[in-house]
Amino acid sequence: MKMLNFLFIVILSVCANHALSGVYKHIDEQGNVTYSNVRSTAAEEVDLPPLVVVPSVDAEGIDDRIRQRRENNIIKERRKEIEQRIAEESAQLEITRAEYKSGKPDRLGNERNYQRYLDRVERLKNEINGREMSVQALQRELERLPEIK
Repeated sequence: MKMLNFLFIVILSVCANHALSGVYKHIDEQGNVTYSNVRSTAAEEVDLPPLVVVPSVDAEGIDDRIRQRRENNIIKERRKEIEQRIAEESAQLEITRAEYKSGKPDRLGNERNYQRYLDRVERLKNEINGREMSVQALQRELERLPEIK
């Protein structure tokens, strides 16, 4: 029994010695570098920095967070598109209003016939109404977008 205990202690110490062994660097005649955990006569021990242990990531709910980020990105892109379209429509609306001049636009050279002038005034009025409705519809669509979480 004592022999068994002694043998167990010897085996344990040999294993512990291997487990605590360091890292050794050996350079041969051709300049090849070899790293090993086994000490050799021409090898020098390499002092390594301590290992950094990073805590595990909470994987619970990761699919929900990924899905939420994707949805937020889609909402952001859609919001940006709508805001750009509102800006474009508003700019065109202002140009048309400036040409309309509150219902009294300047007569053009090809409008010697008064009916042509009246037709253009009506077209401008309809275009202003259409662009105003378009801007309002885009603003409603922008308001209906969900908030980003």
